[in-house]
Amino acid sequence: MGFLCCSAQRLSKITVMKKLSVCILLFLFYQSSIWATEMSPALLEMSERWAILKFDTELDQRREPLQALAAEMDQVVNEQPGNPAAMVWQAVVLSTLAKDSGNMTGLGLAKRAKRLLEQAESIDPTVLDGTLYTVLGSLYYQVPGYPLGFGDDEKAEQHLLKALDVNSDNIDANFYYGEFLLQEKRFQSAIEAFEKVLTLPIRANNRVADAGLKRAAKAALSTAKKQLQLKDVNQPGFPHVF
Repeated sequence: MGFLCCSAQRLSKITVMKKLSVCILLFLFYQSSIWATEMSPALLEMSERWAILKFDTELDQRREPLQALAAEMDQVVNEQPGNPAAMVWQAVVLSTLAKDSGNMTGLGLAKRAKRLLEQAESIDPTVLDGTLYTVLGSLYYQVPGYPLGFGDDEKAEQHLLKALDVNSDNIDANFYYGEFLLQEKRFQSAIEAFEKVLTLPIRANNRVADAGLKRAAKAALSTAKKQLQLKDVNQPGFPHVF
C-alpha cells in the first residue's frame, strides 16, 4: 500500500512537471507570436541584422553597416506610416548609433529616437512586449541632462518599470533596469536584476540579442557584486566612545 502511495505521488509529481513544461512552452510560443504578428518579415530580418551588429561585431566595424540599416529603417517607416513596431525598431537602431557616436551627433540621433518612441507610444504603448519603454528608459539614463540633452534618471526608472509592468520576465527590460540600478549604485537591486536575466530562457525569435544580453548581464553581475563588497568594506564602523 505504501508502495502504491509513493508511486501515485511520483506520478502526480511527473504530471505536474509535464503540465508546467507545457505551460512554459506555451508561454514562449506566445512571446514569439507577439513579435511575429507585430513585425513583418522585413522587420524581423532587420532586427536580426541589428542584433549581430550590436552583440557580435567589433565597435569600429559596425558604424557603416548600422548607418545603412538606419537608412533602410527610415524607408520602412515611411512606407508603413502608423506602424509602431517599425518606429520602435528604427529608434533601436538610432539609439545604438547614438551610443557609438558619443558626441553632439549622437545626441541628435538620441533625440530622433525619442521622438519616434513617443510617436509609437501614442499608437500602442505595449507594442513589442514593452520594448518601447525599455528603449526610452535606457535613453533617459544614458543621455546627458539639461541643458545639453533630455537625460532624467527619474523618468528613466519610470519607463523601465513600465516595461517590467508589461512583462516582468522580459530579458531586455530586466537587463537595462539592472544597468540603470548599477549606474545609480543600487548594487543589491542591480544584482537581483542581472541574476534574473541569467535565469530567463532565450527567445526563439531573438537568440542573438538574448545571448548577447546574457553575456553582458554576467559581466555586469560580477561588477555589481564587487562594487557591493567594496561599499560594505568602506562603511564606517561605530565610533569609539571610550
